[in-house]
Amino acid sequence: MSYVWRNGVRIPGDSMPGTFPAGVQFFETFAYRQKTIECLDDHLARLGLGMKHQSLSLGPLASGDRRAWKDALEGLAVGDSILRLATGSGVEELGARSLMPSPSTFILRNLRTIRDTPEWLPRPKSAPWANSLAATVELRSLGATAGTEGVQLDAQGHVSEGTRSSLAWVLHGELCVPAESTGRLPGTALLQLIACCGLPVKSVAVPAPHQADAVLLLRSTLPSGGASVTEWQDVDGHVMWRAPKNSPAQMLLERLAAYRTQRSVSFA
Repeated sequence: MSYVWRNGVRIPGDSMPGTFPAGVQFFETFAYRQKTIECLDDHLARLGLGMKHQSLSLGPLASGDRRAWKDALEGLAVGDSILRLATGSGVEELGARSLMPSPSTFILRNLRTIRDTPEWLPRPKSAPWANSLAATVELRSLGATAGTEGVQLDAQGHVSEGTRSSLAWVLHGELCVPAESTGRLPGTALLQLIACCGLPVKSVAVPAPHQADAVLLLRSTLPSGGASVTEWQDVDGHVMWRAPKNSPAQMLLERLAAYRTQRSVSFA
């Protein structure tokens, strides 16, 4: 039986993707490794924006109360895990599930599930996550392995984001990121990369880039917050882009990892 920490009490519950208790409107996921959460405050800031927009009050976990977090983690008695904080009117729930090994690199595959229109901007990470869940189901139907991430395009065919990841690429010395108009989330790892990359940043609404010097997949639960992409496929599985030699991807990932380490919160 699995358990969750709901409103300060440990009870039976399910924190698997796509399942939310009644009343939940927003959620955040974090990797919990060696009693440490990277960039916790960045996630809570995004969560807080959604709660404020809906005039909802923050519970102790959503407000960043370190004592409340320590009590919840000790109450759940979890080791290395993916944590999910789900919040809404009168509900604040922390759950944990297994932290699986992460691929060192990824392949991208364009999907037919179109990225939906945001409720508002900046886009909140909201329940029930239906559009991303539909994209995930499509990706699984293709028989994709853990090292393949699906890419959602907006209605105009512009790159938005992955099913569970943000995307960025380097082109002509600039870090290019999908524009908010494509429906992407303000990914925490993506915003951290923007802060530490040392490159000019350009927001774009474009199809998949064919001439990029590097493509990065950003996901807060990955060990360094991101991974390099080796190839990008179209909806039929044909390769549109392959990583060139002398890619700047590793350099950018090292900067990202160092930046995230500085923003870690220990609960040891």
